[in-house]
Amino acid sequence: MSEIVNNITGHKNVCTEVVARNLCIGCGICASICPRENLKIEFNKFGEYNALEIGNSCGEKCNLCLQVCPFYNDKDNEDTLGKKLFAETPGIKHTPETGYYLNSFVGYSNIKSHRENGASGGLATWTLEKLLTGNLVDHVACVSGNNDPEKLFKFKICNTPEEVRECSRSCYYPVETSEVIKHILSHKGRYAIIALPCMCKAIRLAMHLIPKLQRRIRFMLGLVCNQTKSKFFVEYICGLGGGDPNCLRQVTFRIKAPSRPASDFGLRFISENGVNPSREGVVFWTEGMNRIWFDRYFTPNACDFCDDVFAECSDATFMDAWLPEYVTDGRGHSIVLTRNREINNIFLSECRKKRTVNLISIDATIRSQSSVLFDKRSLIRERYSRYRRASLPTRPIRSGLMSSCRYDQRVEAGIKLRISRESPSQWISADKDIERFRKRMRGLTLRLGAIREARKFLKKFLGR
Repeated sequence: MSEIVNNITGHKNVCTEVVARNLCIGCGICASICPRENLKIEFNKFGEYNALEIGNSCGEKCNLCLQVCPFYNDKDNEDTLGKKLFAETPGIKHTPETGYYLNSFVGYSNIKSHRENGASGGLATWTLEKLLTGNLVDHVACVSGNNDPEKLFKFKICNTPEEVRECSRSCYYPVETSEVIKHILSHKGRYAIIALPCMCKAIRLAMHLIPKLQRRIRFMLGLVCNQTKSKFFVEYICGLGGGDPNCLRQVTFRIKAPSRPASDFGLRFISENGVNPSREGVVFWTEGMNRIWFDRYFTPNACDFCDDVFAECSDATFMDAWLPEYVTDGRGHSIVLTRNREINNIFLSECRKKRTVNLISIDATIRSQSSVLFDKRSLIRERYSRYRRASLPTRPIRSGLMSSCRYDQRVEAGIKLRISRESPSQWISADKDIERFRKRMRGLTLRLGAIREARKFLKKFLGR
């Protein structure tokens, strides 16, 4: 750790300044670079990863953990980091929604099981394999299933295309990077990492401080993100499908069904307690998972202050093609936004071969994520205001990106804030029983339902 570039100030750390204010996303970067190994990442009682101080050896004037925290470091936001990373790239363009970009592509992979087992069109898996087989990287860090029922998913170092293929599909479950970043620091090689926007930002901050990381991490790939979830999310879906949330053993995300559109994907679970027979099932998006997602059940507080939709610090961003011309195909399509010239050239080459990837306009790319943009660029202002009025801790947001929303949308956002804050404790109080939990949340769900019914009425009869 001698290569860390120190910028010493007062005695603070992420536990005193971020975790204590309930703004920790649990990304794990702080624990990976702590010079005294004084931090680790553990689940709190609400199923969220948080930084934890494991000794009393924090350096009095060391604040490295705060410098890499995506929800504390306000000197470098996505605008300033993006400018440092990409502004001088020949041919680069910029929009307020996406940050910097070279091109956008839409399509899918027809290689082996990429598309069938991928989250959308399988282009993220295809790209990671291209980086490996093209000798651009030696290793790939991505999220994989884990045999530990207490931590169902983790980051894994993949060395072959076959290992990358085993890590396909999305993961709506907490993961953290402390072990994988430590591995990169202690093992030579060229690495690619694929992660959510907050993690991309934190890793970039760490790369600026630690030259070894800068040299070894060659590509940062990002995923469009609306919000993350605590581990209670998959427990609830397990219960919704008739399984035992207390004995959840395995989860597979983004199950595709030929008879369903790409947007109606499923979650497969296995629960077993050693007494009763194991229970396996699949719950599809429209069977209740969508309401729990969009109503912000089990959403960490930090997500309320994230305005990065397109992972603006990444070399390329991958997303679902939520557009009418693609969404009806249940096999899925991907959209890729490129910022790095090498990755951009890989996709341009594929376009020239006229295979399964084509250029798509930036306007269409932005439209494909319109609902996420509305949540993270319009409703975020309402959430921020409500936090301030309630004297709750906040962090700065990029106000220049914000747009306004209607009164009913502001009221709805306020109810969803209460849901995100109350649902974890209510899930515990209900002993993870679906019916008891629903009764405890009934008042808030009824209020949400009333707003939605009023909106339908106004739209039908008044055209609003």
